[in-house]
Amino acid sequence: MTEDYLKLLQDYAAALLTPAEIAILLGIPPADRKNFVVRCRSQHGSPEYEAFNRGRLQTKLELRQNIIKLAKAGSPAAEPLALKFIKEQNID
Repeated sequence: MTEDYLKLLQDYAAALLTPAEIAILLGIPPADRKNFVVRCRSQHGSPEYEAFNRGRLQTKLELRQNIIKLAKAGSPAAEPLALKFIKEQNID
């Protein structure tokens, strides 16, 4: 597993593709795809898990930052989402 492979995995995850879709794009043989999906989703500490979640969480962060920025500017659609984020953190 190379750094280029992990970077592609992270980039694809940042585009919110599923591990199964990423496996196809990475050219992983069909017989190995199920194991790849398991490594991405549940093998904490594996390089695939880390790269997949780093990409996914980067997009989540960017989306939340945009929503918070809109909420601060008074967007009626963004304000409830920002409040939901606060409640998810148990900060009241």
